[in-house]
Amino acid sequence: MAEPVLIAQHGTMQCQLLPSMANRHGLITGATGSGKTVSLLGGRR
Repeated sequence: MAEPVLIAQHGTMQCQLLPSMANRHGLITGATGSGKTVSLLGGRR
């Protein structure tokens, strides 16, 4: 099993991502017209 990936840290608190769970969810943020849908559809190809 792969080691967890550190994605954020504040002081001694850490947020880690388990590589085996990385393909389960995604979050795309941005202003209106910034290409969120185009980016998402481009990743499927």
